[in-house]
Amino acid sequence: MSQRVLSAAGMKQAAYRRLPKMMFDFLEGGVLDEVTAARNLEAMQSVTYRQRAFPDVAHMDLSSSMLGQKTEVPFFIGPMGMLGMIHPDADPGIARAITDMGGIFIHSAWSGVALPEVVAAAAPGRVWAQAQFWKERRHTERHLAEAQDLGIDVLVLPGDCTVGEDREREMQHGMTRLPPALSLPDIVSCAMHPRWVAGVLFGGRKATYGNYQPEGRPLRMSEMKPFMKANKDLTVSWKDVQKTRQQWPGKLVIKGIMCAEDARIAIELGADAVYVSNLGGRQFDRGAATIDVLDEVVAEVNGQVEVYCDGGVHRGSDVLNVLSRGAQAAGIGRAAAYALAAGGGNAAAQLLATMRSELQIAMGFCGVNTIGDINPSVRREALPEKAAAL
Repeated sequence: MSQRVLSAAGMKQAAYRRLPKMMFDFLEGGVLDEVTAARNLEAMQSVTYRQRAFPDVAHMDLSSSMLGQKTEVPFFIGPMGMLGMIHPDADPGIARAITDMGGIFIHSAWSGVALPEVVAAAAPGRVWAQAQFWKERRHTERHLAEAQDLGIDVLVLPGDCTVGEDREREMQHGMTRLPPALSLPDIVSCAMHPRWVAGVLFGGRKATYGNYQPEGRPLRMSEMKPFMKANKDLTVSWKDVQKTRQQWPGKLVIKGIMCAEDARIAIELGADAVYVSNLGGRQFDRGAATIDVLDEVVAEVNGQVEVYCDGGVHRGSDVLNVLSRGAQAAGIGRAAAYALAAGGGNAAAQLLATMRSELQIAMGFCGVNTIGDINPSVRREALPEKAAAL
């Protein structure tokens, strides 16, 4: 990968060149018409800021905290599944990149890399674990026990993955089954990407469902879809969250909050943070953009718990947008996956460093030096009287 590729857009172009079409579509695609996925980006990029003259930015500080843990950047990596299918560095590569920077990595319940390997690759204490409620709760309980044994203190429960999804791009490539039923064009596309074939298919990392070992070994690729189908639980409700809260000794984050009502329920059940996310438009189409509901959720929370938000965060200025609306930190998803596909963990580190620099510059033009200084008045749509805060 050229050292001149710095932005998420550049990483996306590099990923397009490096991946077979079926894998790029897996990475890029959303559900159905992909309206929500596009809406996340459009809404995020529609913000304009109030530029200040002669800002004193001699003491710029990006440090913050997430659930009591100091962070050196106010952004984190959100949970993403099956990263090993786009680059052999997979989750450990991105985890190392963000945690070496002083940020947090959230390990996906659908990861192809087992939690212990990710924890071993990351900076100590900077990995959070996402869990999924399976019909056979022993799979969930084993995952939680493993997280505790590894010293993980923060558990993330996804409220946005129960119903299901119809990702038509994946259907077109035969990826509704694993291994996929490849068409002739997909076979040709793979043959035209020998580096991906060598690294992912024959690079030594087996394609497994790393978190789950019902037979004492990680699930093979051919077993993944049957496992998910057999263990999908449509009865999952807030009662399961309540029970987990009672059993989990650490801190609890509820992901997939997209309205004030659910934020209120999460708080009442003892959540320590709520996470505004629509899973990048990969589950439900025609939903709202995350940034468009963030204000509603922050107002409902009213400082009782921390708020996080992802969805369309591709630039440091997007992080500023999220923070200016009262969130504690912004989650990065596809942008980091583009970088991983483009050049592995090193490219992910390069992208994150670029976003950190972009955030510093955006803060400087808005006249703020610290994360605590950021408030709604940095945006032009803020009420005029709030400008006095600067």
